[in-house]
Amino acid sequence: MTISPKPPSASPAEIDAALALRLRDADLIPQDGIDRALARAQAQGTTLDRALLEQGQLEEDVLLTHLCDLTGLAFCADPFAEGLVADPAAVAHLSPGYLSAKAAVPVLGEDGAPRRVLLAAPRDMDLREELSFHLGGPIHVIGATARSVRLMLSQVDAAEPARTDRVPDAATATAPEIDGPVIRFVASKLADAVALGASDLHFEVTARDLVVRLRVNGILTPQPVDRALSPEAVLARLKVMANANVTERRMPQDARLTATIAGRRIDFRFSSIPTQTGESVVLRVLDPRALRLGWDRLGFDADMVARIIRIIEQPSGLFLVTGPTGSGKSTTLYTALSHLNRPGVKIVTVEDPVEYNLSGVQQVQVQEAVGLTFARVLRAILRHDPNVILVGEIRDQETAEIACRAAQVGRMVLSTLHANTPAGAATRLTDLGVPAFIVRDVLRGVLGQELVIHGCPSCGGTGCQTCGFTGTAPRTLAADLLDLT
Repeated sequence: MTISPKPPSASPAEIDAALALRLRDADLIPQDGIDRALARAQAQGTTLDRALLEQGQLEEDVLLTHLCDLTGLAFCADPFAEGLVADPAAVAHLSPGYLSAKAAVPVLGEDGAPRRVLLAAPRDMDLREELSFHLGGPIHVIGATARSVRLMLSQVDAAEPARTDRVPDAATATAPEIDGPVIRFVASKLADAVALGASDLHFEVTARDLVVRLRVNGILTPQPVDRALSPEAVLARLKVMANANVTERRMPQDARLTATIAGRRIDFRFSSIPTQTGESVVLRVLDPRALRLGWDRLGFDADMVARIIRIIEQPSGLFLVTGPTGSGKSTTLYTALSHLNRPGVKIVTVEDPVEYNLSGVQQVQVQEAVGLTFARVLRAILRHDPNVILVGEIRDQETAEIACRAAQVGRMVLSTLHANTPAGAATRLTDLGVPAFIVRDVLRGVLGQELVIHGCPSCGGTGCQTCGFTGTAPRTLAADLLDLT
């Protein structure tokens, strides 16, 4: 392990310049290669070393040797030869998935000394701050290749198979290695959300404390919170589990996390927004067992089901579902897909995000950040000869036009649309720029639905605030179908 005697105080630009000069003088990279990497680094807002690695101009171990020497950090070429051992408790605390994505691994050290962490990106100050926060104190950074880091993590995974999940099982969250009030609290809330059949779990920082609420049957119900816990620590734990940026508190973030609850892996969709008093994080619970597929489970009467089936079994056209958030629009569409899903029918979906996996259905997730929009995916889907297309939501002119075009040329298109009433769906499409004559030609039916919560079986109240009933109150779907076939 090589250690520079004194870390110089230099800006990122100065380090880049010194690194470029050293690599050129050592005849490791020609000047034109350095110029290309510097141009890439400037264009992407990254550092010279990251750009060189992305371009494949230099081996990682050679580059890190020079970089660590310039920045006064230790570089460990072979952690195993140096006798370094990954800290299993710290790995479980941060989660192997998160550490692998960040190419970082905490290693065992002496009690009372700053925790040592191997990093493949030792210049990433945001990551260093993030790790320091979650490990509860200052860290001593050691440079190492991403391969070395992940090899050490794989050995922890092999030795500790019960800890490879991003979130500990709620039933085992008190194990000594991962014991901690914040971890136990978050694990318990995730477990409660799944056990109660919640659709969403809200964490909100107010001016005074942390508020946690569950949305069950469309109603938000406050949950007990340990006031001794730091709201920022709870939200940071959620960000770590979702591989989100812990240090980013000014911009919204979207991610996905996985937890093992009662022996089952459950996905949660993570979304955070900055507020005046802190941050708000909402987790959408994506529990496959909570997906109530089947017309009989939706609460529609037999006549309504027969009318819906007659519409969606048309060879082409557009079928829309409208209704407020949380009214079960996606569940209705998934039920329709399940009804149509058979060997002779090709079904392709474009969703944001894909909430549940359906066997036999080709599902595509929108990724706006890389230009994979609803409209772009729809154009590609049309070349895959589908019989049925599901569009998660028609939200703009381009998507509306392509969906209607697909419905004109022999495809049955199913989607959701924001409209107050079924009759208002046609107006909404024309507002989005679809000509009225095309809307009249392709629109086959519009289902407007709303979740209706009946009285609590214990006290007759709504939402069970009166008696504290924790079961599931009866619910049905109120539906209105506009049949245009």
